[in-house]
Amino acid sequence: MRKVSLRWKVALLTGATVGLALALVGAVADWTLYRKLVEEADLQMTSDAREMVSALKSPRLLSKGKLPENLEGEESNLWEIDRVGGAVLYRAPFFKTQHRLAKDGFRFLSIGKQSFRVLVVTKGGYRLMLGRDTRLQKAILQKAEIAYLLSFPLALAIAIWGGWYLSGYALRPVRAIAAAAEKIGPHALHGRVEIPSEDPDLARLAQILNAMWERIEAAFEQEARLTADASHELRTPLTILRNQLEAALTESKGRPFSGEEVFLSLLEQVKRLTTITENLLFLSHAESGQLRLRKQPVDWSKMVEEVAEDARLLAVPSGLSVASSIPPGRWISGDGELLLRLLWNLVDNAVKYNTAGGSIWITLLEDDSWLILSVSNTGPIIEAADQAEIFRRFYRARSARDSQARGSGLGLSLCREIAALHGGEIRYDNPAENWNRFTVWLPKGEPQGPGREPASTTDNAPSNRSFVAAKNATQAEAGRSAIHSVRSG
Repeated sequence: MRKVSLRWKVALLTGATVGLALALVGAVADWTLYRKLVEEADLQMTSDAREMVSALKSPRLLSKGKLPENLEGEESNLWEIDRVGGAVLYRAPFFKTQHRLAKDGFRFLSIGKQSFRVLVVTKGGYRLMLGRDTRLQKAILQKAEIAYLLSFPLALAIAIWGGWYLSGYALRPVRAIAAAAEKIGPHALHGRVEIPSEDPDLARLAQILNAMWERIEAAFEQEARLTADASHELRTPLTILRNQLEAALTESKGRPFSGEEVFLSLLEQVKRLTTITENLLFLSHAESGQLRLRKQPVDWSKMVEEVAEDARLLAVPSGLSVASSIPPGRWISGDGELLLRLLWNLVDNAVKYNTAGGSIWITLLEDDSWLILSVSNTGPIIEAADQAEIFRRFYRARSARDSQARGSGLGLSLCREIAALHGGEIRYDNPAENWNRFTVWLPKGEPQGPGREPASTTDNAPSNRSFVAAKNATQAEAGRSAIHSVRSG
């Protein structure tokens, strides 16, 4: 079945609405005309009755049951005159006794196939009965109804045509928007529709469409960047794996082969690939809304203090100094594993991207609703051109690319997503010369209640979520192992 276009729907709806309105107006007009004709007949009979009563005050005018000529004849409305409780003074030739009415007032009376409007009035000792044929009123009504019915289809057709024309005129800007939208495709996402100025509703529609295409274009660009960046990041460890395997095969020809060093190198690259894959999976779940937090009260002060203590041990090989200012007893509600991951990413970056003999400063502040964590270091300053991009996936600032530290460019993206999942945010600034600072705002939570297990920074048992890990980069994992070795020794 062929669907009806919007233009024809509007036209038909307009016709139906106008048709219904015309029918109601016609019915009201017909009833009004009918009442008007009845009222005119009633007024005429009332006037005749008044004139007859005046004439009856002169008894000489009555002679042998006859009325004056002006009150008789075919045009007269008078049917009968009698004295109250007495003799009949006058009766029209066609009038029968059985048609006599007892009560005063107006009413309709049918005599044979004819209908009459009748008035009975008692006054001055006389009782008068007047009647008027309704055929004239019916003829007038019938002519009016025929004229209205003949004009109704024409008015309905004009209404439908008007609705069709006006809807086409109203839809003209929409067609222009649709034509412009058809030109926007996968290879021309930069196009936009012109925003009409004469209609605020259409302007709003155009703005929404343009905003939608901007988001689609950004998503396409992000997907393209992700594909390119992921290919670049995965190519390096895969190349190393291939080279190591080729070298091992070459060295093994014709002589015994000890592959421990090669296997360790291969294991390191596999770990790097695993980390990149888990980070990408985590970001995918976070951005699609599929990630579910396992929220519980977290002693944020204790977690930050423990990570700061571990950072001091990680900083020893590079000669870095780590200072902290962390007030105790500050709690938040969140996923302990993800929050620990956020902390490790920030601290790991502060250690890796630092100058020799530099400093790291970790602070925890608060206001009415927020706990504010800052991790600062004396690393190379992130240039202004890079600051707007550092939280993008696989993006590495020039200072990071120039350093010897290995990274995937996913750590800060993870931090941003974790902060957002907890209702917070992360920002970068450089408060002083040669200082970088990353600040995380997280909403305050309630302290640990009785009967509930707090989140622990030492409980790092594997979970079912492969994208949740306590550490991010290979260097952080090695550092964590070294820390536990130092503590256990």
